[in-house]
Amino acid sequence: MYCVITVLLATACGGSGDGSAAVEPRAVGPAKGSVTWYAINFGPEGLPQKLIDAFEDKHPGITVEYQPAPNNTDTMRATLTTEISGGSSAIDIYNGDIVWPAQFGDASLAMPLDAHLPDDYWDRFPEERARTTEYNGEHLAAPLYSDAGFLYYRKDLLEKHDLPVPKTWEELAETAAKLQDAGDVRYGYVGQWANYEGLTVNWTEMSAAAGGRTVSADGERPAIDSDTNARVLGFMRDMIKDGVAPSATTSFQEPQSLQTFLEGDAAFHRNWAHGLGESDNPEVSHVVGKVGMSPLPSFEGTDGPGPSASGGWNMMVNPHSDALGASLAFLEWMTGPDAQRILAENGVIPALDEVLNDRGLQQDNPALAAAADVPVVSRPSDTPRYPQVSHGVYTNLNGALAGSVTPREALGAASDEIRRALNGRAL
Repeated sequence: MYCVITVLLATACGGSGDGSAAVEPRAVGPAKGSVTWYAINFGPEGLPQKLIDAFEDKHPGITVEYQPAPNNTDTMRATLTTEISGGSSAIDIYNGDIVWPAQFGDASLAMPLDAHLPDDYWDRFPEERARTTEYNGEHLAAPLYSDAGFLYYRKDLLEKHDLPVPKTWEELAETAAKLQDAGDVRYGYVGQWANYEGLTVNWTEMSAAAGGRTVSADGERPAIDSDTNARVLGFMRDMIKDGVAPSATTSFQEPQSLQTFLEGDAAFHRNWAHGLGESDNPEVSHVVGKVGMSPLPSFEGTDGPGPSASGGWNMMVNPHSDALGASLAFLEWMTGPDAQRILAENGVIPALDEVLNDRGLQQDNPALAAAADVPVVSRPSDTPRYPQVSHGVYTNLNGALAGSVTPREALGAASDEIRRALNGRAL
């Protein structure tokens, strides 16, 4: 039984929060009526509606309208900020990026959930995945699905030249150059190095693989301007100077870099878990059956594979919603086993522990097993000023990759901008 359905029992479902957006458990209303769900389209075409149909079949008193959001997360965040801060109830529940809880919690744009869900609700998720939904001791979001970054490679070309899958970034650059020199591919490596959030993701992974950080462990000061990070950023710039990565990669986001790889123009590619399914889709890929997937590389002198940045999306509730009871029922079902299994069967990495580790599902989708084992590093998003922190990272690093400033100058400028953001003085 859902705690949100039996409203009179809702006070037993968890402790109440102190946030200004808190809604008393008894005030959520009945789990019936219409809900508007605002989300970026995810998974294969039609997956959101498939989930809605399955939910409505189990909850005939609730109807859900899916409202597609812009694919650019910054645009989506701006839209939600404007709508919800203005008191609008047009959107009841929405998908939120994994890095949003602190920002949205600080601005009262998401309803704290602990008072409205069972006490053991968070036990269904991996500990770190549940932790990323917290701000000031409150869960501001519920994990919907996870994601991880992987290295995609042309296994046919490695086999042709009897070359191993690279374990380090240095080895990847050398192997890529060999494949380019042999005339097998135009480019050696493509990632997401454009002037946007994706570069912060790529940077977080590569910096951590060398032992670097962007923000100190206590979250109070910048740590990006270090010798370790200068080595990493210099290596990235050299990949472009040496022709291993195309100069256009400084404008590549996920779609452009993936398309380059799917067309057979690159030997190695970093992307999220959906890249495997796209690589084997004959409707969009010229490299079907020729692609392998592995953890990201480390750097020489470090142990183990490189980490993936934490990825994925949550579900968050508009505190101004007129259908809180129905929204909470939808949220709990979407993060439960039925919906999570539908996600997994459609190539999306579920957030629910029991589904993520289902052996049968892992056999059908190797990305599930890989995601369950890959080491993870979080972006420095525990601060409400994370958008400003990330902006300081990707704008300055993109300038260094494009060659307009030196790596050390870029790291110094990024450090200054991060410091201002952490001190609450960023624009």
